[in-house]
Amino acid sequence: MGTNHNLDLYLVRHGVTDWNQQKRYVGHTDRPVIESELSLLAPLKQALANIEFDKIVVSDLRRCQETFAYLQIDGEPNTDSRLREMNFGDWEGKTYYELKDDKVYQNWLNNWEEHTIPNGDSGDDFKSRVDSVLQELLAEAKSESNVLLVTHGGVIRYIVQKYHHTTSFWDFPIKHGTAITLSLSFNEEKGEWQCISLSAVPSQESDNV
Repeated sequence: MGTNHNLDLYLVRHGVTDWNQQKRYVGHTDRPVIESELSLLAPLKQALANIEFDKIVVSDLRRCQETFAYLQIDGEPNTDSRLREMNFGDWEGKTYYELKDDKVYQNWLNNWEEHTIPNGDSGDDFKSRVDSVLQELLAEAKSESNVLLVTHGGVIRYIVQKYHHTTSFWDFPIKHGTAITLSLSFNEEKGEWQCISLSAVPSQESDNV
C-alpha cells in the first residue's frame, strides 16, 4: 500500500475592482481593489481564520495582494506572476458590448482554448503557466496538505474545470471575495490527482463527486 495523498486546495478570488464593477475586461492591467468593498470579504476572512495552510501563493497583481492583506491569514505568502489572470491584450478595459460585433472576439468566446487574444494570451499560454504552478504544488504536497491560492476568476475557472470534469469554464460562477475548495486525492493506480469534492467558502452545501 502506498502513501495516501490528499490535498485541500483553497482558491480565493480577489476583491472587486472598479473595472469589475463596470464589467470591463481586466487581465494584466494592475487595478486595485475598491477599499470600501473589502468589508464584503469579512465572512471569508472569518471562515479561513483557523485553517493552517502548508503553502500560500498569491498573484503578483495589486488586487490579489490587497485581498490577501485584508484576510490577515497566518503564513508567509509566495508571490507568483504565473497566477495572473489571462492577458486580454487589445481587449483590456473593454466591455462585452464594445466587442460583441468583433468576429475574433466571438470565435474566442466560442472556444477560448483554441484562439489567441490579439496581443494577449493564447489558450495554451494561459493553461501552461497555470499548470506549471499546479504541478509544483502537487509535487511538493505532503500526505495531508492545505494550500491557498489568491488569484483571479479565469485561473479559478480553469483549475475547477481541470479537476471537476463536469464543470464548464464559462458556466461556473466565481464571485469576488469568495473561495472554492477542491479536495484532491492522488489515485496511485491511475497516477493522477482526482477531485473528490468541491465546496464554497464560506460554506454552503458541498458538491461531492
